Amino acid sequence: MIKLVALDLDGTVVNDQLKISESVLRLLKHLITHTSVRVVIATGRMFSSALPFARQIGVVEPLVTYQGAMIRDIADGHALRFHAPIALPLAQEVMQTLVSDGYHINLYMDDRLWTHPTNHHASYYQKAAGVVPIFSEDLLGSMTQDPTKIMVIDDERLDTLLAYLALHFEGRLSFCRSRSNFCEIIDISASKWNALKALAEEWGIEPHEIMAIGDQGNDLSMIEHAGVGVAMGNAPDYVKEKANFVTRTIHEDGVAEAIEKFVLGHLPLRA
Repeated sequence: MIKLVALDLDGTVVNDQLKISESVLRLLKHLITHTSVRVVIATGRMFSSALPFARQIGVVEPLVTYQGAMIRDIADGHALRFHAPIALPLAQEVMQTLVSDGYHINLYMDDRLWTHPTNHHASYYQKAAGVVPIFSEDLLGSMTQDPTKIMVIDDERLDTLLAYLALHFEGRLSFCRSRSNFCEIIDISASKWNALKALAEEWGIEPHEIMAIGDQGNDLSMIEHAGVGVAMGNAPDYVKEKANFVTRTIHEDGVAEAIEKFVLGHLPLRA
């Protein structure tokens, strides 16, 4: 019996138009209001960027954000439950390379975003994330505290960057591809699964009672460890290979298919 459903947002629940389909939205609302199943959002987004989608769905459980590096309550006050930022000396070390190699960098501190002055990457991300960045010509100098996350957006060199990070920072930082052109860097102790496991233990839920649904490499930790790991039909093959089940694509309401199959069974939806 599934007692906790963990959902990635972008590419899983939220489509390219930043919308949630009516079918998926209706099903998730039903799950939250008419069953005892807990619904948790586990996303790479900032807390402030994920919160509007959580409210739209009606989620009441804490939000897992920044790939698991931060957990906050949704209720007023947004109490901080967990935070694992990157230690400043280590963040400075990786940032020096990123800056010298001319990568586009998003830097996250205090749930705010710092980036280079306006460019096409910044404009795209601002629209997708729904946050207004703080622009800085000197991101390394602007990093005066432990950052929650560092993200690189690059259309051509991401494979090269991931290979470099694996060579020089394996075992010291956690890094992964969250989209074809996004590389996200967080503290080594943080992952979506570690965050979900901590919440599940608090609620007395075992790993085999968790279903996790995602579509990218940053979802692998929860897809591999959950009792039912589901990959979206639009996920890359290396993610699908690790899943227990491959559902339909986001445009075909794959989340709804997985929930109906593994959680609700043949129970009809209430009006």
